[in-house]
Amino acid sequence: MPEIDELSAIQMAVESVSEQSEWPPALAYQVELILEELCINVINHGEVDGTKPIKVIIVSDDASIKIEILDNGKAFDPTQDAPEPEQITDIDEAEIGGWGVHLAHTFSDEMHYRREDDMNCLTLVKRRND
Repeated sequence: MPEIDELSAIQMAVESVSEQSEWPPALAYQVELILEELCINVINHGEVDGTKPIKVIIVSDDASIKIEILDNGKAFDPTQDAPEPEQITDIDEAEIGGWGVHLAHTFSDEMHYRREDDMNCLTLVKRRND
């Protein structure tokens, strides 16, 4: 089963790609946050069996960044199945959790899901505006 500690590998990969592709710091932060939140959801809720690692693919060009997250957990379409996070009326009473998919939607320009060969395949596109 994947471990939360393995998220540092994602952080290092994002840093490497962002440096090579000359992303502005705000863009790198958003991509890292999207990946961290979605991978934490897969680890904590996806019932990934550990026979295949979570696979993250990042492709960057001058116009956009394409992110693919593939996992063999239970089927979950974050574009349809994720509950809306509760509205916060009092920060002191706010609960942790429930915002990862919402943040990914907010920071992404496109989000597409498909189930293929018993794998969740989530594709996100973030347009570069720099």
